[in-house]
Amino acid sequence: MAGCAAVLASPALAQNESVNRLNTYLTNLRSAVATFTQENPDGTSTTGTFYMKKPGKMRFEYDAPSDSLVVADGRTLAIFDAKSNVSPQRYPQRRTPLSMLSADDIDVTSSVFVRRIEERGGRAYVTMYDPEKPRNGQMMMIFNINPMQLVEWILTDKSGLETHVFLDDLQTGVELRNRLFSIGWNINDFEERHSD
Repeated sequence: MAGCAAVLASPALAQNESVNRLNTYLTNLRSAVATFTQENPDGTSTTGTFYMKKPGKMRFEYDAPSDSLVVADGRTLAIFDAKSNVSPQRYPQRRTPLSMLSADDIDVTSSVFVRRIEERGGRAYVTMYDPEKPRNGQMMMIFNINPMQLVEWILTDKSGLETHVFLDDLQTGVELRNRLFSIGWNINDFEERHSD
C-alpha cells in the first residue's frame, strides 16, 4: 500500500474487493481499441482512436484536422505534431502515469504513481502523478464498476487546467500489429503522409 495516499472511504473488506477488481480488470486488459473524444481546456475538442497492446504499447491516433499522433513502444513515448516538421518529441515512458495501463501485471496499491483510489456513484477514481515531479500535474483514471470498464481520464496540468478524454466503444482482446507501436515505422509513415 506504499503507493496510495488513501484507498476508498469504505470498510477494509470493501476496499480490498474494489482494489482487487481493479487489479484483475487492468491485468486482464491485454489489448484494446476505442474511439475517443478529447475536450481541451480552451473549449475545443478533438477525436481519434486509442490502441493498447501489452506489454507497454499504446497509440493515440488523432483524426483530421489535427492528425497528431502519440506512440509508446514500451520504453519511449513519442509525440508527433502534424504542424511541425521536426522529429517527434520523446519522453521516458516509465515516467508517465499512463504507462501503468499497459503494464503486464498491475497492482494499483504498489504503483509509484497512484496516490488515491475512491469509489462513488458507481465509479472508481484512480488519481496518479509522478512523485518526482508532483508540480507537473496529475491524471485521474475513471472506471465504471458494473461491469468494470475504463471510460475516461482527466489530465490536470501544473496550472490546474483540465483535459478530459472520453473513451467510447472499448473493444478488448483484439489483434493489433506491432508496427502500429513502432516509433521508427511511424516516423516514416508520418513524414510520408505530411510531406508537401
